[in-house]
Amino acid sequence: MRRLRVDDERWRRAQEAELALWQAWSAGSGWRRRVWPLVRPLLAAVGSDRGTGDDWNRWWAEQFDGYSFLGNELGEIIELGCGPFTNVRHILRGRTASRVVCSDPLARHYVQFRGRWLADAHRKGRVVVDDHPLEELPFLPESFDVVVIINVLDHVRDAPLALRNAVGLVRPGGILVFGQDLVPPSVAETSPDDDVYHPIRLAQTDVEPALAEFQPIFRKDLPPSASRAPDTHAGTLIFAGSKLPRPADPRSPEAHDSPSRLSARRPDLGP
Repeated sequence: MRRLRVDDERWRRAQEAELALWQAWSAGSGWRRRVWPLVRPLLAAVGSDRGTGDDWNRWWAEQFDGYSFLGNELGEIIELGCGPFTNVRHILRGRTASRVVCSDPLARHYVQFRGRWLADAHRKGRVVVDDHPLEELPFLPESFDVVVIINVLDHVRDAPLALRNAVGLVRPGGILVFGQDLVPPSVAETSPDDDVYHPIRLAQTDVEPALAEFQPIFRKDLPPSASRAPDTHAGTLIFAGSKLPRPADPRSPEAHDSPSRLSARRPDLGP
């Protein structure tokens, strides 16, 4: 069966492995450790991902058509499970935001990676960093205009709860940017140690109900052959949608106001 939840110990082990991987990558070894501090700024200056670091972020940006469905003014944006390199760095190119939050349980470690986009943006005060797990987010519901969650759910403790929390952060009329590698619905559960980095296994049927709250504005259903790992993925879902307004409660005075207070203070995020 699919694996939608794991215990705290299994999740901590995955987080420790993830952190060790990126710490080793950031530190380098041998000649690279000595030469890299000199070469990296040059690569970063010309926009090379080798200078800023990349974890398939450029690939995701290409699948989302450069996020062309987003307007130039994003309002308040949060990326959940941002990792050390982030997808929001691509989203912000040519766009502005009134507030940028990068959230990841390991974010406090990632901002120590010198020369990486997240570390530089945090040091310059361009982003707010949050290190809560997705299951324990401290933000108020419907507090962001754009919520980005790309290939994160296979790293969490409780995927259904994490997805509900992510969806809940989007304001009515706001945009969810969601990408996820998927497994076949009938995939057999193997040992919890078969992939230490990815404790969760999700099928398309596990995520579609949450997306029903959104009017699709961009979607691709990639077949296995077009995914990042054709031998293990049943495909990849590339989705962006505008959150539908909540049904009005006829007992509430706000039901007779148009637009609602939330919609009135939201910037226009038309495609």
